[in-house]
Amino acid sequence: MELRGIILQHNCIYPRWQVMDLVKLIYQNEFGPGHYISDSEASLERLRAEIKGLPQNEEGPLFVDLGNGFGRLHLDAARGKLSVETINRLFVLSAKKRIGSMQAFGSKLEAAKALCVEGLLPFAAGELERFLIDYKARGYPAVGHSEEYRQVYSPGYRVINSTFAHYFDLLQKIEQLLEKKKYVVAAIDGPAASGKTTLAKLLKDIYACPVISMDHFFLRPEQRTKERLQEAGGNVDYERFQKEVLPGLEKGESFGYRVYNCQTQSFTAERSIPKGPLRVVEGSYSLHPRLSGDYDLRVFLTIEGEEQKRRILARNGPEMFKRFVNEWIPLEEKYFAVHDIAAQSDLVLNSKRS
Repeated sequence: MELRGIILQHNCIYPRWQVMDLVKLIYQNEFGPGHYISDSEASLERLRAEIKGLPQNEEGPLFVDLGNGFGRLHLDAARGKLSVETINRLFVLSAKKRIGSMQAFGSKLEAAKALCVEGLLPFAAGELERFLIDYKARGYPAVGHSEEYRQVYSPGYRVINSTFAHYFDLLQKIEQLLEKKKYVVAAIDGPAASGKTTLAKLLKDIYACPVISMDHFFLRPEQRTKERLQEAGGNVDYERFQKEVLPGLEKGESFGYRVYNCQTQSFTAERSIPKGPLRVVEGSYSLHPRLSGDYDLRVFLTIEGEEQKRRILARNGPEMFKRFVNEWIPLEEKYFAVHDIAAQSDLVLNSKRS
């Protein structure tokens, strides 16, 4: 949603907001959290104290969009769904990448003036202009909420990347499993370019968990028989995965497995997987019936056909694009259909458009 729509949406949700609350919204739209978090432990302690002092309001919104890839995760709605540690981690990760410019910020403030002139906001253009003259003289610092906003809405939130909000249901499922089990294994499957690797990296960043890639289990030349490739889901070395990976996952132990490089057609290294509360398997065929019974959480990503083609072409180039369309995608689609992979999954999530 464009900034104009975001501002009007906030005006509907928070009709008693003031000029400085509007400026704060625009600041967060442009700069996100606004500063790098140098001490994550101190950030965690502040978060704990803030959540403890919040009134109970679980009926309020969980996430309110700020535009530009950010939003406000409301603590009163998020507590009890995610651990305080995870909420803090989302905030810290969101603050890592500095974005925004003062030039763009200034342009957005001008756009807000236009809304005031049109009479679409509850403040006169002159009121905003007077605030901005003083604000500019102070160097456009981060601003807090107005006293009235605090009194009426009791704001308690963290600005986070909207990608985290997109996968909130998945994070909540993981948290629920981690509360019940000492060791959790999650698997992510889906069509080519649906975001499996990206999602696995996101989980790795949040939970510091190891990721096992199905790309390490391509078929070796002697396995690529006509009969094997006609088998639904046969385009992966599930036998080696069963032998080298599943036993360690089942027992919650550390283990190692060999990495197969399909370009050199050789095993290039052994990868060590440490024990830990969460481990993630990602890639096509990870939910193969021969493997999926040993997982605690099965996730299937979907993607629209045109978006899939756009991503593959941008990522792999025109020559590889042809192989995907003519060879690998049909094999995947056969596997998904014959084994009804999406229906067998615990969560089906639409890929976030990149």
